[in-house]
Amino acid sequence: MSAIVPNVGTRVFSDLTPTVASIDARQTYIGMCLPAPNADNSIEMHKPIAVSTEDSETIALLGDGVAKDAIEQIAMAGISTDIIFSRCEDDPDEATQLGHIAGSAASKTGVWALAEALSEIGLEPGLIIAPEFSHQRPGDAANPVVTAAEGVCNKIIDCFVVADCDGTTRETAAASAADFATSLNILMGYPRVKIWKNGADATAPMSTSWAAQILKRDAEAGNPYKAAWNRPLVGIRGVETRVSHRDGDPTSDSNYLCQAGVGTIIENKLLWAPFTTATDPTVRDYRSIKRIRTRRSIEKAFIRAMRKYMAGDLGPHLATLIYQTISEACAERQAFGAIIDYEVIWDRKLNPNTSLRDGALKVKLRFEETPDLVDLQIFTEPQPEAFDLLAANIAQALEALGDQNIRVADTN
Repeated sequence: MSAIVPNVGTRVFSDLTPTVASIDARQTYIGMCLPAPNADNSIEMHKPIAVSTEDSETIALLGDGVAKDAIEQIAMAGISTDIIFSRCEDDPDEATQLGHIAGSAASKTGVWALAEALSEIGLEPGLIIAPEFSHQRPGDAANPVVTAAEGVCNKIIDCFVVADCDGTTRETAAASAADFATSLNILMGYPRVKIWKNGADATAPMSTSWAAQILKRDAEAGNPYKAAWNRPLVGIRGVETRVSHRDGDPTSDSNYLCQAGVGTIIENKLLWAPFTTATDPTVRDYRSIKRIRTRRSIEKAFIRAMRKYMAGDLGPHLATLIYQTISEACAERQAFGAIIDYEVIWDRKLNPNTSLRDGALKVKLRFEETPDLVDLQIFTEPQPEAFDLLAANIAQALEALGDQNIRVADTN
């Protein structure tokens, strides 16, 4: 019996799809949900739209307010990008306003509308900000907007919240970060920054400039695998509250904040922010922003790309293609310095007959991200034997004079 429909004559079965799937790093976009009370009616509630930093007409439609200010602050960093914006209701009561921004997961309102951005406008946020509404701690507890945004990030996988800390001291800033000590994808900044607005000094949330700096670094590197800190924040004039920093002194404010999971600014403009808020021992190994962004980016990249192999015949050929795809993707990232080494493992214990019969293939991937240098330790001590070298050099120099009245005595 023929395995294909019988035919008299020659047929060509053409398959021009690539054999090995392409695993690409995606571009990072900022997503934000904010009130826009002066916006044009064409800007619908809880419907994500793309707003380019170059599109003055659409920006004007947002009207004056925090949303327009945030886009202006991002643009001041010297980058051009599309921003995913979702409008929510405006309310003078702070608690009610925070509730509107936090929104509903079931109704897809507030920040949860950002989770629908990919299907709505073809863009997906990699960073979520809510400037002026991510620092409050109502009831001396975690900020509800950041809490909701973390849920959105968990759905998107390679998405992070860039928030602000409450208060004006390093202790209150640390308290804000402690609310999310077990979170891997939350960045919190302190203090507020100074910007120039309408011909005068003004203060603005650090989170907006920090998010812009991450986008800027991604664009420079062409991928999300490089650390964005230890670089000056462009577009700010300074900081509202001075943060002390003394190289080599772990008692300075900057080290206190970093170890507490708070990103900060030193020397007026330099971003000093290597870690997320993940200070709990259960998650501390992945507190490095560089490391966790690299891992989440790699994990997310596989999900869509591997769709190519779905519905294929599960057998040696298909398994070989899948393993080859994963290995090539990791090798490329290793070449870029994103990971140190990797293994792609066929584990028979993970693939019993019952799983294979159900069409399930389990691939184990082990890799370790390249860490960013955060603690350079240089140890000094005396070297008394160096005087032997000094004495030998003196003797050699004297002998080189060629003066018969100058003698170098051999003490050996």
